[in-house]
Amino acid sequence: MSLTAFRVSLAAFCIRSNDGTTPSTITETSCSRVTPEESGFGPLLRLHRRSAGLTLEELAERAGVSVRAIGDMERGRSRSPQARTVTALAGALRLEATDRAAFTEAARAGRRRPEEPAAGWCPLPPDVPDFTGRDPETAWLLQGGQDTPLTVVSGAPGTGKSALAVHAARQAADRYRDGCFFLDLRGLDAEPLPAGEALLRLLKALGVRGRDIPADTEERAALHRALLRDRRALVVLDNAAREAQVRPLLPVAGLGAVWVTARRALTGLEHARRLPLGPLPAGAATAMLGSLLGARTTAADAGALAEIAGHCGRLPLALRIAGTRLLSRPGWTARDLADRLAAQERRLDGLAVGDLHIESAFALSHAQLNREQRLLFRRLALVPGTDFGGDLAAVLTGFPAHLADQFLDDLVELGLLVPVEGDRAAFHDLIRLFAARRLREEESPEETRAVGDRLSRWLLNSGREQGG
Repeated sequence: MSLTAFRVSLAAFCIRSNDGTTPSTITETSCSRVTPEESGFGPLLRLHRRSAGLTLEELAERAGVSVRAIGDMERGRSRSPQARTVTALAGALRLEATDRAAFTEAARAGRRRPEEPAAGWCPLPPDVPDFTGRDPETAWLLQGGQDTPLTVVSGAPGTGKSALAVHAARQAADRYRDGCFFLDLRGLDAEPLPAGEALLRLLKALGVRGRDIPADTEERAALHRALLRDRRALVVLDNAAREAQVRPLLPVAGLGAVWVTARRALTGLEHARRLPLGPLPAGAATAMLGSLLGARTTAADAGALAEIAGHCGRLPLALRIAGTRLLSRPGWTARDLADRLAAQERRLDGLAVGDLHIESAFALSHAQLNREQRLLFRRLALVPGTDFGGDLAAVLTGFPAHLADQFLDDLVELGLLVPVEGDRAAFHDLIRLFAARRLREEESPEETRAVGDRLSRWLLNSGREQGG
């Protein structure tokens, strides 16, 4: 066995022993025992429960405490249980006097101890209170099995990937008794979160003390895999940049699951369940607006709400911005907002409220493009039809056909274009408006006119050839 493998195996054994799932046979100098001061009340509760051979449900029934409450205590989400709850748990666990005293003191210490930094525990963010419109996708996520623990949720900017993952993860929390964790990989930042730093945070969230975490990224990854193999945990990796960032964070197999959200499709990740997200169905988009606006609308506003949903391209982020903007203007009606968004040249500016701008969401993806990809992206706004292929991309840019095809695929991969039948692609309506704005701001009228003329001639010649 290699030194790295031995260290990982030893660390994983120590952590499992301290969890109470495997009796410790290593001396205290090699693998320190968990004390209430080091572990906190949650790990101590889990240790006693497992030592007693009880499931969460069995302990809940004995103590008269809910399964969710016990799970929250064990995972550290609830660190200040009431005294009567502690007494009930100690009685249900049938603790001896010494263990009962330590158990009670750990609970008191938890009430005195300030909360750990969120970055160390990787908690799930709050659910969106009025989340709606993704019932089929939520059900699909919840149906994920142990045979395929990796799921990738991908889609264009504003499709609500993160909100869906958090919503579904909160619904799934009861089945992941060892915790649900969330980590933003900062995939759209200039410097995405390095894999080593991501592993450091995840290992801390899984209960590994800082001094026990290896310095080497590969050793951290191996320890992370060893821990997840025996735990029924869910890890949500949000906003991933590329496959290389994600691979070290994935388990080989085990009881848990990993959900990854990304604007890219991350097609290089093998053996993954895949959920590509698009705009909401028309009815669901209108229903989302109605849920956001509540009493601000009546049945008479149904037509205006449907128009607003259409102007938003049925993107959840755009719908939320539109609804929030209407709520912030008491004097506006739904019809007022629908009319303001009707003009395409003002629509992107109209979909902004506070620090939320739909254009900013698109700009983050645009910033990932190289010079040639940006050129193609903005010039595609000149295409009069609904979809296009590599031949038309070559005409717009002057690139060789194989490069034009590749750049078109890159735009699809990043979610700035939608794949359609065959090798063709299309814009989402709002992203087309964003591309048109980029064209106006980044190319001169003369350049745009010359490209437009070249496109018109090509379309005319293509039509003649097809007409025979």
